[in-house]
Amino acid sequence: MLVQNITNSQLNPRNFQGRIDVIPGNLSYEPAKNLRKAYNVLSEMIKDKPYNLYVRQEYKYNDISMIVQTEKDFIRNKGLKVEGVFSANDDSFESTAKSIVKSYDEDFEKQSMPLSKKIKKGLDIIGHKLLKALEIEE
Repeated sequence: MLVQNITNSQLNPRNFQGRIDVIPGNLSYEPAKNLRKAYNVLSEMIKDKPYNLYVRQEYKYNDISMIVQTEKDFIRNKGLKVEGVFSANDDSFESTAKSIVKSYDEDFEKQSMPLSKKIKKGLDIIGHKLLKALEIEE
């Protein structure tokens, strides 16, 4: 009996695979060691996301920058971007990544909101401001 092989792309057309990129070049010893310890947690956190996690060491300030952004936006240096910075001496990869991934997801949801909801939300804000202005005048 022959069974047709169904590829993963046929089952789930939105199969995202976020990844972790270290840019440019190498991290110094301590941050690299801390990243290796946190790598499994970080990769699990973004494995099904449509964006990547970029890690960069700022040698001038002895800081680590973590950037969450789609690859296309990162290359073009535009679009939605969330960045977190912490000292290179800290072991804050997991906590920083959690906070910036959460921020990116919230911002992405706001950005992808349908036009009708954006208009309604804007009108609600204008309505509240108008009511406050009328209360002040009275």
